[in-house]
Amino acid sequence: MEKNLKSMKKNGLLNLGYVANLKTCRNELNQMLADEKQVGTSELNAIVENATIVYVNRYGYEKDRDGSNISKAKAVYLYFQTGLSDMNGNPIIGWFERKPKEQVFKGVTWGTKASLDLKIRKSKMFRLGELYFDKEADGLAFLEDIAASTIPETWSFKNKPTAINHPILKSYIENTFDVLRKEAERGAKNKLVYSQDGKHLVFNTNLLDRFFHEVLIVADVRKQPDGSAMLVNPRRVRGDLELRKFGVPRGVKPEQPRFFEKVEEVIYQPTWAIDKDFDKFRHIIDERRNRFPAEMQNGSSDELARKLDDAIKFAVAIAQRNYKFVVPMYRPQTGQIQLLMPIYLNGTYSSKPDFALILTPDKENEYYIPETILPLDAVYQNARLIAKPDDTWLNPDTIL
Repeated sequence: MEKNLKSMKKNGLLNLGYVANLKTCRNELNQMLADEKQVGTSELNAIVENATIVYVNRYGYEKDRDGSNISKAKAVYLYFQTGLSDMNGNPIIGWFERKPKEQVFKGVTWGTKASLDLKIRKSKMFRLGELYFDKEADGLAFLEDIAASTIPETWSFKNKPTAINHPILKSYIENTFDVLRKEAERGAKNKLVYSQDGKHLVFNTNLLDRFFHEVLIVADVRKQPDGSAMLVNPRRVRGDLELRKFGVPRGVKPEQPRFFEKVEEVIYQPTWAIDKDFDKFRHIIDERRNRFPAEMQNGSSDELARKLDDAIKFAVAIAQRNYKFVVPMYRPQTGQIQLLMPIYLNGTYSSKPDFALILTPDKENEYYIPETILPLDAVYQNARLIAKPDDTWLNPDTIL
C-alpha cells in the first residue's frame, strides 16, 4: 500500500492539483460504488492518466467566446470522467476547483456532472449559508427588511467596513438556520416546517419584530436536476394568514432553535477552576501574540504569561460576584457552548477589554479549559446567537 501511494505521488490525481489525502479521496469514491466494484490505488491512477481533462470557467462554460476550449490558465474548474457509475447508475466525474488568485487547483470532489453544474450555479448566487438569492440586490434587501422590522439592535461593525450591509445579521441567520437543520436531522419536530405540497420551507429566526411577534422566514424549495433541492428567495412571513397561504398545516408553527439543555450550561460556575494547561498557554502567548495590544507584542513570553495569569485571576474575582460578567457563546463549528471571559491586561475596567478568553467547560471534572483568545468583534457574532448580550463589556456600540 505504501509503495503504491508513493508511486501515485508522481502522477495520477497529483498531476491535476493538490489533494489533501489520497487514501481518503479513494475511499470517498469507493463509497459511491457498489460493494462488488471497488477501485484500488493503481486502478484510480490509471483512470486519471487515461481521462480527458475538461477545463471550465467560473460560469460553467467549456468554450470561450471565440469558440475555443477554455484554457487551463482561464479555468476555475477542471473535471474528468471516471468511467464509473454510482449506485443509481449515474456516471461519476471527479473535479478540482481553483479559488480566485490561487495558482493551484484543489480537489478532488466526486459526483455527477449535474452536481458540478449545481455547485457552479450556486457559486454565482448570493447566499446566506444554505439560503440562496438569484440576485445580490435581493439578498441585501432581505437583510435590510429583517433589520428594519426587528427590535432595534446593532447588526453592523461601526469601525470595520464590510462588503454587505448588516454582516452580524447575515451571520446570525446563517448559523441559526444551521442549528435548526441539525436539530431536525436529530429528529426534533417543527424545526424546519415544510408546506403540504413541499414547495416552501418555514423556520423561526428566534428574533422578535418591533411588535414583539416572532420573525419567521419562508423560502421556496427549488428542485435541481441532480435530485437535490435549493432553498431560494427567502423572505419574512408577514403573519399567520400568510403562513397558511404558503400551505403550512393549521396548528403547526416553527419552533425556536435550542442551543442548550440546562441554564447552568450558559452561566459561569464560580466553583470550577480554570486549567493552566502549558500547551494552551503556549498557543495563546506564542501563536496568538498578534492579538495582544500592540504595545505588549514585543514583550517576552514570560512577561505576557504573567499578565494573562493576573488578568484571569482578576476576571474570576469579578465573575464570582457578577454572574453576567462571563458571557456564553455558541460555537457553530462544533455545536458547543463555550464561555467568553473578558481579559483586561492592565487591570483597569474603565474601558473595553483587550480580548476575550475562550473557555470550554469540562463538566466531568468541573474545569474550564482555556482554548484561545479572540478579538471582541469576532466573539460578538457567536455570543449573539444565544441572546443579545447585556450592555456590559460586550456592548456592540463600543466594541464594533
